[in-house]
Amino acid sequence: MINVSSSVGIVIIKSFLILVFIFISHYAQAEDFKLTVYTEHFSPYNFENKAGQLVGINLDIVKDVCIASDITCEFKILPWKRAYSLAQKDKHSGIISIAKTSQRTPIFNWVGPLASSETFFYKLKKNTQLKMNSLNEAKQFSLAIVRGDIYESIIKKVGFEAGKNLLSIGDEKQYMHLFLNSKIDLILGSEYTIGYQLSPFGYSEDDVVRLQELPLPEIAGNYIAFNKSVPNYIVERFNREFEKLKKKDNFSAYKKRYKR
Repeated sequence: MINVSSSVGIVIIKSFLILVFIFISHYAQAEDFKLTVYTEHFSPYNFENKAGQLVGINLDIVKDVCIASDITCEFKILPWKRAYSLAQKDKHSGIISIAKTSQRTPIFNWVGPLASSETFFYKLKKNTQLKMNSLNEAKQFSLAIVRGDIYESIIKKVGFEAGKNLLSIGDEKQYMHLFLNSKIDLILGSEYTIGYQLSPFGYSEDDVVRLQELPLPEIAGNYIAFNKSVPNYIVERFNREFEKLKKKDNFSAYKKRYKR
């Protein structure tokens, strides 16, 4: 005669052991999993400091989430186009701080948003002739941005035209030189980035004036985007620890660390 209670008990124990094995197996895999995190030089969110360390508001956040998630993360700062391309090719990779748009959403798995701030037009304080009372007036002036930047399509909707009042430049340093030498009228920046944009050239926020905000309805903020081949349990674990960290103070401590 079969003892039903004993049989049920054995089945329960076996099921429990299988679940424990799966959990331990996934945990061990996560321990061994190595994630390459690509990004660009974008102060103060992610950049290389004078000591050669990779730091920044979002880079520090992601570093701490990697540690909490027991995921080994290697960070690489590259030109944006290369970083974006590698994040799509490298099966064990992610990219920060990437703007989430409708075109990019299907390409990656997303966690965030990370830290970001509103974008504004800025002019030199000494340029007293330039007055902007509405967003529509922005197109009367000249602007330069990095070629291929996410803002390129957005500012064209405002009325900027390549070859007319818009210059697409290879890197930020080039257009900052043009701006500070009054060769162009405007640059884009935010409360977090503008000090970092100006300081390498011996200027500060006191030398510029913030003008109209550039609305960014197409952009949902800065995120970390994972290659689609990164296992779901890794993304889920990362997201879980990310949410825990965010609930503490919405990343205020990280933002204060780099405020100028």
